Amino acid sequence: MALPLLTFPLRTSTILAAVAVTLALLPSCDKLQNGVVNEIEFPEHEPRLAVNMFVSPGDTVVYATVYQSAGMTDPAGSQPLRHAAVSLLQGNTVLLQGDSSNWAEFPSGPWQSSSLMAMLLNVPLQLQPGAVSLVVDASPTFEPLVVTENVPAEPIVEHLFEPLADTITEQGGYEYYNHRITLDLDNRPGVRDDYMIYLEVRKDDFEGSTWYRTGSQAFPDPRFEYNEGCDCLLATDGGEDNVSMENMVLEAWGGDNSGDNDEQSLRVRVGRPTASLFNHFKSVDAYYGALDNPFSEPASIQGNIPDGFGIFGVTNEVVISLLE
Repeated sequence: MALPLLTFPLRTSTILAAVAVTLALLPSCDKLQNGVVNEIEFPEHEPRLAVNMFVSPGDTVVYATVYQSAGMTDPAGSQPLRHAAVSLLQGNTVLLQGDSSNWAEFPSGPWQSSSLMAMLLNVPLQLQPGAVSLVVDASPTFEPLVVTENVPAEPIVEHLFEPLADTITEQGGYEYYNHRITLDLDNRPGVRDDYMIYLEVRKDDFEGSTWYRTGSQAFPDPRFEYNEGCDCLLATDGGEDNVSMENMVLEAWGGDNSGDNDEQSLRVRVGRPTASLFNHFKSVDAYYGALDNPFSEPASIQGNIPDGFGIFGVTNEVVISLLE
């Protein structure tokens, strides 16, 4: 994730990344699905709808994008459909709505910006167990569509926080210290359990400072790894009941012996994503991994938008405060 995104809320950073990879793939998805292309051709492009939205209980702002795809030879590129309206529903209850008045520009790199819909909520988003639907009306450009996902169960997380547990000494007498965090996650029988893990730090030297990602695995562990799609540690039991999801160890910077250490808050967020969102992030990570490898197979991005591109992702998460 590019450093300029660290100054923005992590959810904004995630959807900005989703927008970037979705728009990058719009003109080339058909070729990726058909394998390696030996002759470069520019067939006529049929515009498709590209939608991204992530929601989780407790959200106070929800971001979405609605774009029309463009062909590789179109100099204007893919365009936001600012006339589109989006709604989030559970049953007959409208949880939020967005329209042309919600569009805003967010920096997505040193010289670029992305157009997003930012919907501010008066009260934190409440999602009940069961189905939740995204309705997108981009008519007359496209027919209205509905995407439905089930709200995942809230993850069960136990943790052990050991402040300044590890001391690392380097040449010249320099020392630095790491906090150790051990997570025990649930492995429910008969289902695949997936988790998004965010270890986050916030400097307390000024009011309104932003949480940003920190830390890493304390040691290699095949059950979870960094994923570029979600900018998180993505964990899974692979659907195997005999894979323990306990004793997952993280570490985070705790300071050094320089005597110049800022006061910081530390927390961990553990989210349970829908299966389609987990698969989406895995495919995004594979796509990025293939970009710089000329010997890798072409990778396509998985989504759940019918006859279009993008993802409607739903997570349920718990937030654990470690240091305040």
